[in-house]
Amino acid sequence: MLQPDTIPQQEPLLMVGIVLPEDRKDNIEVHIPTEPLFILMNEVGETIDLQPGDLVRVFAREGSLWASINENERTCGTIFYIKPAVRKYPIYTRSGIRVKDVVSGRDFHWRKFIDVYLPGALEFRIHDDRIILINEVPMEYYLMCVATSEMGASCPDALIESQTIVARSWMLANVEMKHRKLGMDVCNDDCCQRYQGTTFLTSHSIQGARSTTGKVLIFNDRICDARYSKSCGGVAEDYRHVWDKTEVPYLQSRPDFPAGYTHRALPLNSEEQVSLWVNSIPKAFCGPYFIRDEELGHYLGSVDEEGEYFRWTFMYTQNEMKALLNLKLDLNAEKILAIIPMARGCSGRLTKVKIEYLKRRNLRAEHIIDDQYNIRAAFHELFLYSSAFVVETEPGPNDIPKTFTLKGAGWGHGVGYCQIGALGMALAGYTTEDIVRHYYPGANLVTIY
Repeated sequence: MLQPDTIPQQEPLLMVGIVLPEDRKDNIEVHIPTEPLFILMNEVGETIDLQPGDLVRVFAREGSLWASINENERTCGTIFYIKPAVRKYPIYTRSGIRVKDVVSGRDFHWRKFIDVYLPGALEFRIHDDRIILINEVPMEYYLMCVATSEMGASCPDALIESQTIVARSWMLANVEMKHRKLGMDVCNDDCCQRYQGTTFLTSHSIQGARSTTGKVLIFNDRICDARYSKSCGGVAEDYRHVWDKTEVPYLQSRPDFPAGYTHRALPLNSEEQVSLWVNSIPKAFCGPYFIRDEELGHYLGSVDEEGEYFRWTFMYTQNEMKALLNLKLDLNAEKILAIIPMARGCSGRLTKVKIEYLKRRNLRAEHIIDDQYNIRAAFHELFLYSSAFVVETEPGPNDIPKTFTLKGAGWGHGVGYCQIGALGMALAGYTTEDIVRHYYPGANLVTIY
């Protein structure tokens, strides 16, 4: 596993969580490819040679793992490994072991199950009578796969290369370590970095990793914690407004604009300015001046939804909003009276909001939501695109709102690299170096291995 605050001198191996405890899997089905040869091994080193085309099922039973090969139960234990029988093996589209029904988009509105092809070795463990699955894979193979899991294979070279540098930097900075107690450096999904193995791998993303091998962003002799999101909406957010109030010099708010361009809504320091902002279309790299919404499907990752990433609108009736907030916040509200912004970040993203409502017998009450993540979770059945929104109401009888219209900007937290903005820059002819320096000002691009 990666070590915190360490700059590696050679390519590391990563432990990538593919199936997590919250996926509640008690069986996993994998298919062995034609190459290379693989072995199944238990925790004491006993091995079984696997054949091309074998179907292996690993399932949990009475606190142990069991494995069957082509429907014949063969062995049990507490840990299983499926490993290549050779040290070096090729990587190409859909190479590696196929794993059935892996979650993509945990806890997000785009959640679905997909089959993934994983290079390297697999490790199966038992955890609270469920199975966890870890993919051990070389860093550069991992990055080849991340580039076209996060964004599509049709993206320009500068996008693929900059996304790869950002993903490598974020991974090696190793700041959050959310899954370290489970023996994982990172998971396969959007809470870390989206990784779907070689499922959507292309020669383009392979070349993107090879042409940037070992390149990372460095600030003050440390690898940058290179955060990124799908679309900043035109203004990047400060790190301190999303996470732990810390000032990170290379993760500060800035317009996602070409040099010399300004917009009359900026700075977003009042509700009037934020309203003007979300109701306008500035000339931002992530906006339609550089890439139109209807063209994004050609460039996005295959599990992304087509949609309005730059500006978007949701409309709820009084009954819909009441039902949603009662479900998410347990309000027991009879009517929602108002949704009042209390604090915003520099990009207009709400960080605190107050809900005023009526309970039974017309008792007035209020509820405050802190943190952009919690706000996004509250205002959508699954997860709202971003917290950079204003609420417009249509009055009904007794001045109780009849409808609530959320008008918003961007997808994600908005800190650091804006993926669609980087795409817009690449399509406009900006170089890889231009892009990473735009999103991480003051950082240096360095080759470490």
